[in-house]
Amino acid sequence: MEHSSTPPGTGTHSRILTIVLSAGALILLIFITQILVRLQQDVSHLRDELATKEDLANLAVHIGPPDPAMAALEGTCTDCHTKETFAEAHGITEDVHNLVARMSELTGAHIAPTEIPKAEAALTFMKCAHCHSMDRLKELAILSPRERWDVIVKMMKEPGATISQDDAQRIRDFYGQFWGWHTK
Repeated sequence: MEHSSTPPGTGTHSRILTIVLSAGALILLIFITQILVRLQQDVSHLRDELATKEDLANLAVHIGPPDPAMAALEGTCTDCHTKETFAEAHGITEDVHNLVARMSELTGAHIAPTEIPKAEAALTFMKCAHCHSMDRLKELAILSPRERWDVIVKMMKEPGATISQDDAQRIRDFYGQFWGWHTK
């Protein structure tokens, strides 16, 4: 016998509604579980297809010119200087800015005023080549701008490093200018 204030059949309707909603929730849960299982399988197969940072570093070594700094100096400094000249004394003992300014004032120099920042950046980048191979330097290409900046600052602080804060910023900017990436 039902309670006098409850309309007849309300308990049955409630139970039916609860069963229908529970069945719908169960079906929805099974459907979402299937989607997640398929997604997990797809992602696990991607790991076999994706390149690692090491793969990208190996690729970066072979992309672009053999020496980005020399390519950047082509036609400005290379008319008078060889790679060996740069390897011996490319501003290690003199501030790069002062060196390029002095060179640009020489008779016969082919450094256009607009090329001075590019020459300064390339020569500063070459400072890194005293300790690191060009292949190692190209590996910086795969790093994010923040990671690259962190590496440059770390190298700047190494004992015997000849890289100033301005040099570090020039090196960072050289990557952005030469490779066409963001520098910040």
